[in-house]
Amino acid sequence: MPHIIAIENSESQRRQLSEILNSLAKKGWPLTARYEAQKFGTWQMLFENAVTPGLFAQREVIVIEEAEDLKEFPVELANMLEDDKADCIMILVFNADIKNLKTITNQIMLIKPEAQIPPWKRKAWLITLAKDEGFKLSPDAAQLLVDSIASQEELRSEIHKLALYSHGRDINISDVQSLSFDEGGRAQLIFLDGVCDNKPHDVSRSLKYLRDNPMIITLTAITNRLRPALMLSCFRNSDEALKATGAKDYAVRKARAALNNFGADAIKKFMAKAARLSLLEKTNHSEGWQGFELILWELMTKI
Repeated sequence: MPHIIAIENSESQRRQLSEILNSLAKKGWPLTARYEAQKFGTWQMLFENAVTPGLFAQREVIVIEEAEDLKEFPVELANMLEDDKADCIMILVFNADIKNLKTITNQIMLIKPEAQIPPWKRKAWLITLAKDEGFKLSPDAAQLLVDSIASQEELRSEIHKLALYSHGRDINISDVQSLSFDEGGRAQLIFLDGVCDNKPHDVSRSLKYLRDNPMIITLTAITNRLRPALMLSCFRNSDEALKATGAKDYAVRKARAALNNFGADAIKKFMAKAARLSLLEKTNHSEGWQGFELILWELMTKI
């Protein structure tokens, strides 16, 4: 009879399943079958038809997808369950609550969702993950990933992708911009950083791509990026103001660069003109890309 491993629903579930299967395979329990729970309907039918020894393997792993479709686990079958040394290990994958296992939770291995790393600790967490993968991730690159990707599982995936690319060398912010974002995302990042760092060439180059999209998208992105600069220029206790807006570390650092490059008055004027353009976009008097680029170059040329 089987030993049961149940994996709760979460964004990390498929990775957890893959890691468990790899670990079991190395220990001598190969994956021999994968079924949908609906194929059997009941626990009795599942045990009768799925839990049978293979012809060429004394040990085996069976994966049952959507295990929540099975009814509550029958008490009479509980004494048939074995520990993790059983020849058959059944992995139950849930897309919903595992309430149908409440009668046997003390007899199975339950894999819970990965604990969420607090936002303020994710930068250090990513740097540690990178080290574990065999490469060094620069603090700026880690911060950009944290500020741009909300999903913890996606962040893990990016670190794995960067590890394959790095071949052990250091990964900097340019590598992340190139590898972790699509063409549109890269162009927007180059644009936003180019404005804040006062790099007209980068801004001009990225605009060639961004012009293919509605102007309001880029207008919104740059006003969001410069909003911390506006807060810094308007409030004495700027740190509290920035905290209230939820501004990310990388964005704040770039906003400070913009404030240093253009000055408080220029930032205020640009933000006011941007608000005007945004309003016009909702009317029949839209100025489009021409109006946007006019106020942009006025900012960057310090007119």
